[in-house]
Amino acid sequence: MSEPSLHILIVDDEPTYRLVLTQTLKNCGHTTESCDSGDSAIELLKNNKYDMVLLDYKMPGTSGLNVLQWMYGMKINTPVIIITGHGSEEIALEAWKWGAKDYFVKGKSDMAQLPSLILKVYKQAKSERKNQT
Repeated sequence: MSEPSLHILIVDDEPTYRLVLTQTLKNCGHTTESCDSGDSAIELLKNNKYDMVLLDYKMPGTSGLNVLQWMYGMKINTPVIIITGHGSEEIALEAWKWGAKDYFVKGKSDMAQLPSLILKVYKQAKSERKNQT
């Protein structure tokens, strides 16, 4: 069985990291859109449908946590993986509280593991939605 091709929103204020994420995911057959701020992410989420969101936790202005809280309030149930430069239990717990499904640590997590993490989270979220109906 082949893996699904997902449409993924990448939100990160670091242009180089956004590019690395984009290339990694495109090489796995996914389509991506990207932006550099929480405000831009909210606008894109208002007007587009995504299978997954990769969301930087700490950005100037509207943070990733603020975007998560907005998504929660708007009942947008697109699975979110938080991207953080500092992997800590506190960040993970706060993100999970607002609906994030997992997190990925910049520089510490192996980029080669990201595609399998995305598929795992996507399948779990799909299964959860199926069980709720």
